[in-house]
Amino acid sequence: MSRRHPIGEAVREAFTEQPTLSHFSTFQQEDLVAQFGPERMVRMPIAENAMLGMALGMALVGRRVLFSVNRVAFLFSAFDQLVNQVTTWRYMSDGQFSVPLVIRGVTQGGEHLGAQHEHVPYGMLSQIPGLVVAVPGSPNAVGGLLRTALRHPDPVVLLESPRLFTPTWTDLPEPEPSADPLPFGVAGLARPGDDLTLVGIGNTLIESMVAARRLAEHGLQARVVDLRTAAPLDRDGVAAMVVEDRPVILVDEQPRAGSVLTDLAYHLVRTGAARPEHVELLTGVAVPAPVSPALLDGLLPDADRIVRAALDTSAPLTPRR
Repeated sequence: MSRRHPIGEAVREAFTEQPTLSHFSTFQQEDLVAQFGPERMVRMPIAENAMLGMALGMALVGRRVLFSVNRVAFLFSAFDQLVNQVTTWRYMSDGQFSVPLVIRGVTQGGEHLGAQHEHVPYGMLSQIPGLVVAVPGSPNAVGGLLRTALRHPDPVVLLESPRLFTPTWTDLPEPEPSADPLPFGVAGLARPGDDLTLVGIGNTLIESMVAARRLAEHGLQARVVDLRTAAPLDRDGVAAMVVEDRPVILVDEQPRAGSVLTDLAYHLVRTGAARPEHVELLTGVAVPAPVSPALLDGLLPDADRIVRAALDTSAPLTPRR
């Protein structure tokens, strides 16, 4: 029997338990419409700004909305609603109003759809006060983070890699033992190890896990840390997890300027959790995503780059016995 994807289980569970939950999307699954009705599974026109405005209005009167924007690139069309409205109501009303709204959006990974569709904007979104930005790196993590989001009182953006939904998703590294709710702002230990630390988020968690397996062939046991959320960012939790006095490689698909992992690298050095000479940043290149797989692959950090960085580091990297 094939395994059901954790995200489907999380969605059905939430709609069964929360009768005031609605789903907005330009596409609705027929089985979900049949089970929960078209009044809750609402098929919308292609108008992201209007959809998010409607979701905000419903949230302000006590309903919860799951808004599937499809590609996260389309969320940029609704930035006025997101930045100036959705994320400000709790602050402006002195806590009298909350906005229990979850936005799901697909990022990039393996589809090669080009500059207008492939984005990983968790660094940008993490700078919006009042917004939780969750970035799952495994199938169970996407289910666990969605479960938490659908109980959260404030707006959440869930950024999902398309790699988590391919036909071979069951072959991906899975550090989470289950799809139970995962706390926001708490990084996870994805793999134990004592020779060096790899820190990833979203797609780079997958690449870091693959790199750790390859490094084990060199006799090196890499500890892998999954950030899980870009906002809140678990700076102190990661600092407590890095292997002391050993290399720390932080891997981010976003460009270095404004990168979440750049922020984290500064924190590790400032607090003394890692020596400056032990910290290596692998980030994406600041150009729009090309359609060509060959061009795109050269712009993003992958397992090969992580392994090379680990083996070429100037920090001590002899296996610990």
